Amino acid sequence: MSKTCCVIGAGVAGLAGVKQCLEEGIQPSCFEKDFDIGGLWHYRDFASNDQEPSLYNSCSINTSKEMTCYSDFPIPKEFPNFMHHTHFKKYLDLYAENFGLMKYIKLQTEVIKVEKAENFEETGQWIVTTRDLKCNKTSKEKFDFVMIANGHLTEPNRPSLPGLDKFKGKVLHTHDYKDFRGYENLNILIVGIGNSAADVGCELSRHAKHVYMSTRRGTYTIQRAADYGVPYDHIAITRFRQALSWKLMRPYHFYKLNYRYKHRNYGLSPNFNFESAGVTISDDLPNRILLGAISIHNDVKHFTEDGAVFVDGTEVKDIDVVVLGTGYVYSFPFLDESIIRRNGHFSYLYKLVWPTELNPSTLAVIGLVQPFGPLPPVLEAQARWAANVFAGHSKLPTNAIRLNAVENWREFIRKKYVDSPRYTTQIYFIQYIDEVANFIGCRPNLWKLFFQDFKLWYRVFFCPATPPQWRLEGPGKWEGARKAIGHVREKTWYPMQTRKAGDHEQDGLYDGWIELFKKFAIIILGLILMTFLFSNGYHTYLIRN
Repeated sequence: MSKTCCVIGAGVAGLAGVKQCLEEGIQPSCFEKDFDIGGLWHYRDFASNDQEPSLYNSCSINTSKEMTCYSDFPIPKEFPNFMHHTHFKKYLDLYAENFGLMKYIKLQTEVIKVEKAENFEETGQWIVTTRDLKCNKTSKEKFDFVMIANGHLTEPNRPSLPGLDKFKGKVLHTHDYKDFRGYENLNILIVGIGNSAADVGCELSRHAKHVYMSTRRGTYTIQRAADYGVPYDHIAITRFRQALSWKLMRPYHFYKLNYRYKHRNYGLSPNFNFESAGVTISDDLPNRILLGAISIHNDVKHFTEDGAVFVDGTEVKDIDVVVLGTGYVYSFPFLDESIIRRNGHFSYLYKLVWPTELNPSTLAVIGLVQPFGPLPPVLEAQARWAANVFAGHSKLPTNAIRLNAVENWREFIRKKYVDSPRYTTQIYFIQYIDEVANFIGCRPNLWKLFFQDFKLWYRVFFCPATPPQWRLEGPGKWEGARKAIGHVREKTWYPMQTRKAGDHEQDGLYDGWIELFKKFAIIILGLILMTFLFSNGYHTYLIRN
């Protein structure tokens, strides 16, 4: 391997980066400042500092295992569909072990600085300064390429809220939260209503005296289990749904979101139009509101010594703890500001990967993305693309074209969404990976599949868009992709088959069809009766007049 690549971080993105470099014949050196791989998913039972990732003990993934896996390494069928963080960390360990990645990873090594080499314009090379945290020794190495994979859920956003400095209770961020112990029988105010805020709020509501949640914009909630208990992303993320017109399907999506819980009645409905509103994945939040354990309030106007006043004039008192569920910010502290142009919380990155004004393009950002769907397959696609470009197998558009595309993207966000960091990195799962796959040459050819393998075409088009779809052909083709796509349903239900279920529901002939027929017959009889009464009444009206 004549070319070298520095990979910063050994989390989900970094592991994919190391593996993809090896696939392209590039020698990777991965630097991870933690003492184990996994990044965010390496759980510690103590609060980390603001430069390290952290998660709470009850955290489970919000996307199903069949959708969340790397494209050529499915998650074991024994693992639950929505894995606890311990299961997902085990999966990352298996991935690293299976592809022999650990020998390329230097643990407890922090990247201090990444700077251009003196002859960068000719070579595109970088000088990387690292510190060995075990002995505090610094060293410098030259690399041909750099992948920044340090994540965007590391630095908690701690906004300066009016009066919070005068609040006499405890203040913490969800980044610092581990479990409910120490919060029993307290009144707690949570600022924010995203996934982490909802998880923490629901957990605390089972032990606290009461939990108040403050939200600026409201949210829609969806649950992990959708119709018939199928994981929601198996239904929501398909090529068939993608092909349908959004304007045509908008009323249906709105109806389905409000079918189980009418969000207005729960105080959750957003302040903005449907397509611009946020979505929170929470199985518990509406139930905890219904039970009275959580109450939803407007944005905080200002804090008092023992409570908060909201923008609608209402007030809560006797608050013991304030939990900031205000998300995260990101930065590149080891990188000169001139490398990646930024405007507020917007970064000028072509397709959220390539700095628009860097030439030659020998540095890529992996992981600065927030998809409607699972994250790991998106990060892997970015890493595949970066390694593919580094190896010279595909080319990027010119700087001018990249900059124009980013400016158009920024304008689209400005018009469609509110000004918030989360929307600057938000993408649609299938569309984005397909775009990246076009550059790599691994996008599934639906017409080819339709005529040559109709059964596989059906699964690719109508069934969940699982990551092995992007390993069916092209660079990095995986022979096991077809089999993996065909076993999604089996692997989904496998971990729950711990008891032989009753056979009477298997065909549903008696309990299902007959009951359905009864309901249908009642509806028909009702319509006939209404028609008769209406016709009779109308006939009487004609006679009398």
